[in-house]
Amino acid sequence: MSAGNAVVITGFGVVTPIGIGRSPFVAGLRSGSCGVGPITLFDASEYRSQVAAEVRGDVVEAAREASAASGIPVSGRYGRAAQFAMAAVAEALQHAGLHANDLSDVDTGLAFGGSTAGTLEAEAVLLGGEDDDSFWREVSELQLLLAPVGSTSDVLAKVTGLRGPVTTISTACSSATNAIGQATRWIRSGRCSRVIAGGADSLTRLTHAGFNSLSLVDRTRPLPFDARRDGMVIGEGAAFFVLEDESRARARGAELYGRVLGYGAIAEAHHLVQPRGDGEGAARAMGLALADAGVSPDRIDYINAHGTATPHNDAAEGRGIVTVLGSRAPSVPVSSTKSQVGHLLGASGAVELAACVLAMNGGFLPPTAGWAERDPEIPIEDFVAGGARLGQVEHCLSNSFAFGGNDASLCLGCV
Repeated sequence: MSAGNAVVITGFGVVTPIGIGRSPFVAGLRSGSCGVGPITLFDASEYRSQVAAEVRGDVVEAAREASAASGIPVSGRYGRAAQFAMAAVAEALQHAGLHANDLSDVDTGLAFGGSTAGTLEAEAVLLGGEDDDSFWREVSELQLLLAPVGSTSDVLAKVTGLRGPVTTISTACSSATNAIGQATRWIRSGRCSRVIAGGADSLTRLTHAGFNSLSLVDRTRPLPFDARRDGMVIGEGAAFFVLEDESRARARGAELYGRVLGYGAIAEAHHLVQPRGDGEGAARAMGLALADAGVSPDRIDYINAHGTATPHNDAAEGRGIVTVLGSRAPSVPVSSTKSQVGHLLGASGAVELAACVLAMNGGFLPPTAGWAERDPEIPIEDFVAGGARLGQVEHCLSNSFAFGGNDASLCLGCV
């Protein structure tokens, strides 16, 4: 177990396809709702799949109360991913009883994970211009400055007034999990006493087209771990956490919602897009998180799986889970939040960790929505089928396994 300051969660905020804000999100998790529907952000008629898990509704309006309470402006002048991020940060600060004025010390940092930033808006600019030299006379460079992946961190640092360390981590689908892991290390080492950590991504033509070209998308809805699964469904959203040194949090009278106990990350270096079939990479990431936490596998009550609903990933992750849990594997509930919100790319690990925190504090297990048919290639017994159910979670794992074998896992514990 790593020595250092204990890391606690004192607040968090979410923007998801099944609800903007914690209350709608937890209601969606409990009901087993699925946020997948026809794509409205761009013309998807020529793609293999025309569905995605879009965030519905006015994010700026939904975040108005949290914005006022936290002092974080949530503005439509920024791109979609940045709006999601600002809304989630505003809610996280409000939940933690903090204001932007409280963040100006050098001990407060920002760790962001993501991959799309302002790509959706940049695509619109590029597609709307002429393909000749006149483009640069008609389009301001400022319209494209929000496209680089680090631009979301820039926006968040500006609106929060942060003076501590700021980092952007982009490791595809494990981005937010690695950002939260980095934040945990900063606090443990004393580099920071508080970190705003999480991730945000928006739906874009680029990512939708890319996964369609790989034939990794389902035409209707994702069915993680189900024998009928035919691929992922791309989604969008954000989640951010206020992570603090426990002694500082208690000194200011903060309510504690959980502890980040352990973090493990590995690089499989096996294949560009496919995981190791035996699940060895997944098992190593989970094993490192448990070792880092000082928690034995027999104390894990629940696993929020990466669970993309792609044939190879789900089977490999299932084998990895069995490797870690051993004989306990049949009795430990495993579910995939992607069955409800889709695959949120770089933001997925943060939203899924939020589901774990809500489950831990709410006494329930999130479902694998739509699961009905067992796959003999996946050696897991309990996928929390048929909807959320009551259950106490003391310790859990949250997995994020990305292209290139960028595998990461977090171990969370109750307070």
